[in-house]
Amino acid sequence: MKRSMITRAWLQMPVVALAALLVSCIGITHEEELLPPGTLPVQDEEPAPPRVVQREEPGRKGKISQVDIGSLFQLREEGRAFLVDVRPAFFFKLGHIPGAISLPLKKFDPQFPTVRSQFKAALDAGRVVVLYCTNEKCPDGLIAAGKLSKLGYSTSVYKGGWKEWKDAGL
Repeated sequence: MKRSMITRAWLQMPVVALAALLVSCIGITHEEELLPPGTLPVQDEEPAPPRVVQREEPGRKGKISQVDIGSLFQLREEGRAFLVDVRPAFFFKLGHIPGAISLPLKKFDPQFPTVRSQFKAALDAGRVVVLYCTNEKCPDGLIAAGKLSKLGYSTSVYKGGWKEWKDAGL
């Protein structure tokens, strides 16, 4: 086998492994959401804007997208972001992105029914549900997005979290 073929096969393995992990962890089931076998993501393309499902869709999984600080800032300025801080309530009280509600991941299951109407109202108004945690190393936003996806809600995850927002002086 040629060296370039071996290198290409080796580089493609992490993408396939990542896609398999996403399918198993967050329930992505639509073929168009996965990369076709044998392709690598293009680095020069800008990420697509977050898509919004305008209502809860019981029995159907919601989509999970990612949002960066610039997009989040714009959504927030336009009043189109419904921010959800999934950090423990103690950290939320110490500081959070203005306008966010607190829904700690560890208390998600018992507390979600009390805020479900806020999610519905936000989506009915065309707002994007944006979950965030502490920083890019914190998995809680993605885990909460997986829970919401199973309930039929489409969400975006702001991976930079409170730390990036605070460090940017916003």
